[in-house]
Amino acid sequence: MPTRGQSIFLFYIVAINIIFCCVGYKSRQPNSWYASSTEEIRSFVGNRTGALSLVNIAIAVLYAGRNNVLISLTNWSHTTFLLLHRWVASIATLQACIHSAIYLYNYMESGEHATEAKLDYWVWGVIATLGMVFLLPTSILPLRQKFYELFLVWHVVLSFFIVIGSLLHIVLRFSRQWGYELWMYIAFAFWGFDRIYRLVRMTRNGVCKAHVTIIDEDYIRLDIPGITGEGQAYLYFPTLTWRVWENHPFSIAGGMLHDTPASNTIHQKTSVSSSASSAHASPTSTSDIEKAPNLDITPTSKPTTPTSTPKLGLSFIIRTHSGTTALLRSRSSLPVLVEAPYSGSILHPTHSTLNNHPRFLCIAGGVGITALLPLIASHHGRRKLAWGVRHASLLEGMRDLTENHSMTGVVVETTVGRRMDVQALVEEEAARNEGSLVVVVSGPPGMADEVRLAVARVAARGCEIEFVEESYSW
Repeated sequence: MPTRGQSIFLFYIVAINIIFCCVGYKSRQPNSWYASSTEEIRSFVGNRTGALSLVNIAIAVLYAGRNNVLISLTNWSHTTFLLLHRWVASIATLQACIHSAIYLYNYMESGEHATEAKLDYWVWGVIATLGMVFLLPTSILPLRQKFYELFLVWHVVLSFFIVIGSLLHIVLRFSRQWGYELWMYIAFAFWGFDRIYRLVRMTRNGVCKAHVTIIDEDYIRLDIPGITGEGQAYLYFPTLTWRVWENHPFSIAGGMLHDTPASNTIHQKTSVSSSASSAHASPTSTSDIEKAPNLDITPTSKPTTPTSTPKLGLSFIIRTHSGTTALLRSRSSLPVLVEAPYSGSILHPTHSTLNNHPRFLCIAGGVGITALLPLIASHHGRRKLAWGVRHASLLEGMRDLTENHSMTGVVVETTVGRRMDVQALVEEEAARNEGSLVVVVSGPPGMADEVRLAVARVAARGCEIEFVEESYSW
């Protein structure tokens, strides 16, 4: 669901496009172009929607880019711009369909369709419109999630033909006399800048070597020594499959590596084992359920196992699905290209405002903890982390990564084998009445929706509370 701010801006985009499509038409009869005022106004609407479709295509290309300059200028996240990209692309498709339908009707009514349909400008216009019509339904979320790599290739190829088709449609029809083709040149410029800057980021890091550690049946750990960064990185595995162009976004879990695992410096203040059932789900055995409601990650004693000096490097915790990530399990090491860094200031522009709240509640699900560790380390007030995982092996696999961040004084509550009661978590923290509260969630979409609902319920009672979702949009 869009946030309120996103919803307001989306309403503005839709409204202004409707207004621009509907106002400013005046009929001048008689004239040598149109036999009636109805045909004249109809043609004006066709021209206007066609022109606006070209504008929105260029804007949609800009919004889709990882290196979109508006991210820095507006302080909005890449996820927000991907949301806007989908809406603007839908509007452009609707406008192209209206434009095409009006001119199809006009030429069929005048008897000129058979002649016009054979001309190159008409053919390329049909290619562009049909490309947009096919692209829209094949970009729905279920298809993006199930066939992500195929979706990306299909999306880029079809988008290329849409822009080329639109360009040739205009040039062949008007011979560059009205300047409509400039919007397609702008679209290509946005696309080219983004791709070149991706290459610059990747070339700067060179070819790296990644080391794979299997944590459990769900997660693996990927360590890449020799480079550093924060926020997010896009990883390419050129020797893993023949699809060398494929890349995947991952949150950077840590920027320092140890040659040997760090010793256990997480000490438990209070430990409770429980076999109580969960309202959401219950594991197959009671031994899989643990709840440690007040863990302190502050080291209380020096490690007993010697550790080496930390070295620069990036660490990623990856949940393996079918496809490329599953193939990583068969390798102990492999070459990798790293497109990074996409730093926190770009990916997470809301971070600078989090310290405006004296209380900070982080709720993480599984590997979603990786996006929250830098936030926890940078906050200066009261900090609490609630972390839910399927298996305790993930806690152990990330132990040294959590120790590399400033976790002193953080109250940590872990839940293993079942879903957390997020409503109770938010209610408990809001009831402290120690100043405003910011709640940040990173995890599965269902968890984010639950936390959002819990925050809304608390806010409705007058609590000063802010909700932030850390997620990567498909």
